[in-house]
Amino acid sequence: MIDHRVVKGLNPLCGDEIIIYYQLEKDNSIQILGLGGESCSICSAAAGLLFKNKSALRRKDFPSYLQERKFFLDGVDSSLFQDPEEISFFRNLRTHPGRYRCGLLPWQTLVKLSEEMI
Repeated sequence: MIDHRVVKGLNPLCGDEIIIYYQLEKDNSIQILGLGGESCSICSAAAGLLFKNKSALRRKDFPSYLQERKFFLDGVDSSLFQDPEEISFFRNLRTHPGRYRCGLLPWQTLVKLSEEMI
C-alpha cells in the first residue's frame, strides 16, 4: 500500500472539487500519484493536463505555474507553456472568462498543496 497524502480544492460557486493524491519523497520533492473529485468538463480537462505534465512540475514553482496561467488567460503569452494541448486548452478558455475558475482550480489546488507543506 502506498502511503499518500491528499489536498482538496473547491470552487464554492459551482461545487467543483479537485483532489490531488501525492507522496512526499525523501528528498522533499512531491510526486503526484493521482487526481480525483467531481467537477465540470473544463475543470476535469485542466486537471488532466496538470497530471499529464506532472513530471515537469517543480515544487518551488507551483505558485508561478498558477500565475502564468492567469496571465495567459489575460492575453499574455508565456514561454512557460510547452505542451501544445495545454496552449490550445487555455487559448480556447480565454473566450469564456466566466469559466476561468474552472480551468484554474487544479492549479490553485497545487498551490494549496505547496502552502500546506510549509
